[in-house]
Amino acid sequence: MKVFQWWLKLNTECHKIIRFVKGTKMKKPILAIMALILVAVTLIPVYADITNHTWLGAMVDDEYDTYYNDYIVGYKEGASAVLAVWVRNNNVSYVNVTRVYVSFDWGAEYDSTQMSVANPAKVLVGQTRVFYVNFTIPSVAVASNMYLHAYNIYAVYSVKNATGNNNLPGTWRSGPYDNFAVFSADQATALDLTRIIDDYPAPSYWESTRARILANRAENETDAGWRYYEAGDFTRARQRFATALDYLNQAWDAEETFLTVWEELEIEEMRARIRSLDAMSSFLNGLSTMWVLFGIGWVLLGIGYIIKYLRAKRQEAAT
Repeated sequence: MKVFQWWLKLNTECHKIIRFVKGTKMKKPILAIMALILVAVTLIPVYADITNHTWLGAMVDDEYDTYYNDYIVGYKEGASAVLAVWVRNNNVSYVNVTRVYVSFDWGAEYDSTQMSVANPAKVLVGQTRVFYVNFTIPSVAVASNMYLHAYNIYAVYSVKNATGNNNLPGTWRSGPYDNFAVFSADQATALDLTRIIDDYPAPSYWESTRARILANRAENETDAGWRYYEAGDFTRARQRFATALDYLNQAWDAEETFLTVWEELEIEEMRARIRSLDAMSSFLNGLSTMWVLFGIGWVLLGIGYIIKYLRAKRQEAAT
């Protein structure tokens, strides 16, 4: 029904232009023909639309890269890539999607296997379906890693005409996008190493002097690695980042050794203090025992004098 309404509207507009041309006695009918074409193009209905897309499993997804100086989507050469494409039916009872594919500037097209001309995917009015395009990233010999690549996404569909006897074909394109990167093996390894270095646990202050020295070396190697990366020398960048990570590992080993020795010294000092306190406690315990015995001796001595005194008194009273 919508196709028939579109045809009536197009027919009406064309008759208006023809009447205008006859009324103005236009000497150049080619202008009238161009106007008809323009109207026809502007009135062509859009049945399907690519509303969104996203890359799955990308090594870098919408992240800023210092070499390309742009926000990119990147995969390592030889990796498996998956492109998810959202296709929506805007205004007709249904459309048959016969092909969904992505086309790259290195001359390759990759198709979704979810549909074909013989087995189309039906999308009802107001419905959105997601289609997946799976393919293997080519080597940098085919798709250079020295610059970003452009790609377009296409959805090919067909709808029935007003009488329902013929299919009207259509193609929707999304793009071009020019932010796709293919990483070489060294480049991908270099980026992986930078992520490990960025996430590496490091204290705000290294207690060990050797650890501080090694950490400074790691920082210098990291800075050098980034300079090589930004210059496109990914092999040397990978080597510098690997050296930086090795220095960080050595720094932690030195810090662990230092802290272990320091802990053992603190434990030994604590033990010495405990032994000293034990000795003092033993001395005080011995001293208190001595004073107790000394007191008991004085008590006994006093009792002896008292007994002696009482005996002397009795002898005097007897005489």
